[in-house]
Amino acid sequence: MSELQAVTGQLYIVDGVMQTVTSGSPTPGILVQPPPSKAARSRSRDFLFVHLTLSGNVGETAVLTQDLLDLISQKFYATSGSLTAALRGAIMTANQTLLQRNLTSKETAREGGITCAVLRQDELFTLQAGETLALLGHNFGIERLPPRQLDHITPLGRTSGLDIRYAHHRLQSGDLMLLADPRLSHLPTDDFNEALVDTDIESGLDSLIDIVADESARLLMIEFNDDSLLDLPDVVVPRPREGQMVAPTPQPRRDPEIVAHPVTSGERLPQPVRESQTTLARDSARTLPIIDRQQVETTARRAGSQAALGLSTFTAWLVDLLSRLRPPRTADAPAEEEEPTSLTWPILIAIFIPVFIAVIVSGVYLERGRNQRLSEIQTEMSQFISLADQVGADSAQARQYYNEALALAVEAETEVRPGDGTVAQLRATARQRLDVLDDITRLSARPYYEFSEGTALTHVELRDGFNGGIFILDKGNGLVYEQETDESYLNPLTLEPEARLFNGQAVGSGVVGSVIDMFWRPAGSAVSRDGLAMLDSNGALLTYQPNLGSTFAVPLDLASQWQAPIAISTFDERLYILDIGARVIWKYFPSGDDFIANADDRTIFFDADPELNQVIDFDIFSQDGGLVLLYRDGRIRYYDTRSSRLEWDESDVLANGLLTPFVAPTSVEIVGRGLNASIFVADPGSGRIVQISRPTGQVLAQYRATAPDGSELFSQISDFAIAETPLRVFVTTEQTLYLAVQE
Repeated sequence: MSELQAVTGQLYIVDGVMQTVTSGSPTPGILVQPPPSKAARSRSRDFLFVHLTLSGNVGETAVLTQDLLDLISQKFYATSGSLTAALRGAIMTANQTLLQRNLTSKETAREGGITCAVLRQDELFTLQAGETLALLGHNFGIERLPPRQLDHITPLGRTSGLDIRYAHHRLQSGDLMLLADPRLSHLPTDDFNEALVDTDIESGLDSLIDIVADESARLLMIEFNDDSLLDLPDVVVPRPREGQMVAPTPQPRRDPEIVAHPVTSGERLPQPVRESQTTLARDSARTLPIIDRQQVETTARRAGSQAALGLSTFTAWLVDLLSRLRPPRTADAPAEEEEPTSLTWPILIAIFIPVFIAVIVSGVYLERGRNQRLSEIQTEMSQFISLADQVGADSAQARQYYNEALALAVEAETEVRPGDGTVAQLRATARQRLDVLDDITRLSARPYYEFSEGTALTHVELRDGFNGGIFILDKGNGLVYEQETDESYLNPLTLEPEARLFNGQAVGSGVVGSVIDMFWRPAGSAVSRDGLAMLDSNGALLTYQPNLGSTFAVPLDLASQWQAPIAISTFDERLYILDIGARVIWKYFPSGDDFIANADDRTIFFDADPELNQVIDFDIFSQDGGLVLLYRDGRIRYYDTRSSRLEWDESDVLANGLLTPFVAPTSVEIVGRGLNASIFVADPGSGRIVQISRPTGQVLAQYRATAPDGSELFSQISDFAIAETPLRVFVTTEQTLYLAVQE
C-alpha cells in the first residue's frame, strides 16, 4: 500500500477577476487540513479537504462558512472509529448547527452544499450533501461526483435528515481531484479534460482559469503523488494571465461574540427520589474493586528493569560483534600481511547505538506514564462512584457522578490501556447503578452481520408472518438487502445478505431512484401478496415480493408537489407520506394496483399547527389510525386522526415514568395490536429505546444495550425493528446490524 502525498492549489475568481489567495486570506469555503497533533488515534493518518458553498453573497457568508468548517474539522479529528462514520457525524453536526441558526436567527436563512474528501495512504473517501460538484481525473478520463444529475437534493441547513452520498476510490500517483462550486455544474465533463487528465497541478490550474473565464468560482485542486524524491510544494499558487485583473480576497470582520456551536439538549428536569439509592450507598465500599497502587508502581519498576536488562544484553552483543569485525593480531604474524578491515559496520553501529538507547528509554517513560494515568483513572472512577452513592436523594447529582465515571472509562479504553480489568469492573458497577437510578432494563447485543466500510445503514424492517427475514437499507451505496432467517429471526439461513434492489435498477418502465423509507406491506384487497414497500425519490412506490422474487413500481399521483418527504406509513391499505418541506402528511387511496390522490381529502387534517417541519419520524397504528409524531428536539405527540384530537404529548410521558427527557431521538415505531400495542422510541442522545403505552402515554420500559466492546450500543443507533415475545431488538449502526436481547 503506497503512501500518497497531496499537493493543493486554490483558485478564486469573481466575474473573471482573479482574487489573490494567501495563508492570511484563504478562499472562503475551502479547507485543507492535515491531521493535527491532538487528533484521535484513528484519525492520525487522515488528510481532510472540504468545499462548502452557502447561499447568498460570499462576503456575507464568509464568517458563517468558516465557523462551519472549523466545526467539521474539530468534530472529525476528535472522533475515533470508522472514517466514514466520523466524517458523516461531522457533516451532520454542521448541518444541525446551520439548521438551528436558520430556525432561531432573524438573519437570512442559509442553505448549501458540501463535499468532504479524506486521503488515507492511497485511498480517497468522499462524502457529499446538497448540490455539489467534484471531479476526479485519471490518466484515462474523468469521474464526476455525483455521476449524474440528481432528481432530489436536500441542501445543508434545511432539515435534520441529509441525503449523504458516498464514494471510495483507490488512487494512483498523478491523479487529480477538483472540488468546485455547483454553479459550474452546467459545464460538460469533457471541458475539464485539459485541466485534469494526464497533466500536473500547475498546468491544471492554468487551464482552469480559461475554463472559468468570466464566471465566478471557488476551486480546490489536489494532486496525489508518491514521488518523495521530488521537492513538491504543499501549496501551488496559480499564476494570473498577462493583463488579467487581480484583486485581494475580501476578508469580512468576525464578531468575536458570535461562535457556531452544536445543537445542545434542553434543560434537565428535576428527578424524583429513588428508594434503592440508600441501599447502593450502603453496599458501595463492599462492591467497589480495591486499587493496588503498590502493584501499579511495581509494574512500572518491572518495565524499567526489564528494559535495562535488555539494554545490557544488547550492549554485550555489540561488543562481541565489534571484536569479530576486527580480531586481535597474533605476535608472530607479520604486520604487512594484515588485511584492511571495512569501517562501514562500526560507523553504522556508532550511529544507531544512541538511537536504540533513546528509543528504549522513551519506551520506559511512556509505559510508566500510562501506568500512572491508569492508576489516576481508576482512583477517580472509584471516587465518583462513591460520591454518587453518598448523595442521598439528589438523583440528578448522582447521575452526573456516574456519567463522569463512565467518561473516564472511555478515556482509559481508547487512550491509555484497552481491556484493563479494574476499569471494566468499575464501569460495570457505574453502569449497573445508573440503570437502577433510571429504571433501565439492560440488554446484551451481538453483531448479526457486519457490512464493509463505506456503507451507511439507515433503515431495518422485519418480514411479518411466519417465514422470517430481515431487510436492511444501505443508503450510502443505494442498496436494499434481504437476510433470510428462520421464524424467530435469530438464525440466518444464508451466509450473508443478498441485494434485492439498487439505485438505477430498471423496474417496469422506470428507474429506481433513492429509497427514502420502507415498510412491510401485508396482503389485502388491493394487493394479493405480502411484500416490502419502499418510497422512491422519483415519486413511486416500489414493492418487492419475496415469494415471487420480483419487484414492481406504482407511480404516485401529484408527486411533483412533494418537497422533502422523509417517511412513509400505511393504514387501511392507504399510504401516508410525511413531507417536512411542504409541512403536510400526504394521503393516497388504493385503486386496484395503483394509488390515487383525492382532491377533497389530500392530507391529514390537524386542529392546530403540528409543526411538521420539526418532525423527524412518524408512524400510524394499523387498527384505528392513531398517529404518533416524533420531533427532533425530543417532543412526542399522539393524535386521534378521526377527530384530529391530541391524545397526549411529551409532558404526559414525563409525568408517567420518563425520568430523563429525550435528547436527540431518531425514529419511532408502533408495535403490537389492540390495547397491548406499544410505541418504541429510539433516542441515541441518551442511549435508550423507550417503550410507551399507546393509549395512555405511560412509560412501560426503558432499554439500554451493551455492545461487545463495552460501549453503549443505542448511542450509535440509526434505526431499529422490534420482534416481541420474547423481545428481540434489531439495530442498525453505520455499517453493522446488531441483535439485542434480554439476558
